[in-house]
Amino acid sequence: MKKVLLFALPLLLVACKGGVEAHKAAIEELGTSWDAATTAVTGFSEGLTKDMTSMTEAANQMMLDSAAVAGLKGEAGTKWTEAITAFKTASDAYTPVQTELNDFVTMWTEKGAGVTALKDGLAAGKIEGDIPAQIAELSGLATQATEKVASWTAKQTELKASSESALGLLKAAYEMVAKK
Repeated sequence: MKKVLLFALPLLLVACKGGVEAHKAAIEELGTSWDAATTAVTGFSEGLTKDMTSMTEAANQMMLDSAAVAGLKGEAGTKWTEAITAFKTASDAYTPVQTELNDFVTMWTEKGAGVTALKDGLAAGKIEGDIPAQIAELSGLATQATEKVASWTAKQTELKASSESALGLLKAAYEMVAKK
């Protein structure tokens, strides 16, 4: 029995390593696409945060205190209210995109452990589980990330245009009431 085990064990190890090696190209391709998608998601997140921050900072420079707002009458009060409403609407429009992005990043980070496990398993010559299914799932997520970034980028362009318009209204209203 010992002789059978001593003979079978090296064969089993070689057979397992061959199975992992058979997936080497797919795992390396997954690693490359995952890294590229991670860079795209991170870049988008940073850009969205920058847009939101700059919009908020610009608006904060034009805000009036409550006493000044209470003193606004007639056209000045109407323009100020319209501008504040437009700014709030434009800034609130970022929330759904930010929420979706945050949820995606949380899932992405969790699934990233699977990519790391595949890469580490390839290096060690041993991977647990259904390798083709893991590669297929994670490759699908990398493709989904690329598609989401494209969609979010288009939405970001719309949001930025709306924000710039709202800031323009706010600036005009501020200049109108600041003179008085």
